[in-house]
Amino acid sequence: MDPQQATPRPAGRPRDPGLDIAIRTAAIELIGEGGIEACALDEVARRAGVGKATIYRRWASKDALVVDAFRYSPPMEVPSTDQGSLAADARALLAGLVASLETPLALATRQLMPMLASHPEIAEVYRTRFAGAWTQAMDDVLARAEARGEVAPGAFPVLALRAASALVTQRWLMHVGTPDEALVDQLVEALVVPHLATA
Repeated sequence: MDPQQATPRPAGRPRDPGLDIAIRTAAIELIGEGGIEACALDEVARRAGVGKATIYRRWASKDALVVDAFRYSPPMEVPSTDQGSLAADARALLAGLVASLETPLALATRQLMPMLASHPEIAEVYRTRFAGAWTQAMDDVLARAEARGEVAPGAFPVLALRAASALVTQRWLMHVGTPDEALVDQLVEALVVPHLATA
């Protein structure tokens, strides 16, 4: 048969990106609910509504799926915090941080914290896409405060705001109660307000 007259072989079914998203989402949710052990591929397939073979056509192992799920997860949303003053901006930013800690992605991140040292790919995603977003938001808050002339001479509000953020996150990581509005107010009054310039 003349190769030029041969009937072209039909193309395979295009990969459905919606399935990729469903599988990654299922993996993140399961990790958040029960840790890496809960992210069994059978359970991921059941929750995503796909066959297990569909997962293996995309990822060679559970570890590969987990890394990919974190890498392609939407970054944590950082709320707009321009409230007109450093204290109000700090409250809004910390309140947004508290709210973000109950999302599936944050809960999954908490479950995997002990493993970050042995999973540098996930650690890098955490640093660049999640922690980095909040660090940038804090820098923006402080830049606005300096532009408004709110910061006292010689003050270091950047350390105060990052310390407040760290205390919120530490309570959450250690399961020491749920950070709330009262804690946010206490941290702002104790750590941020003392750095304000007085009239």
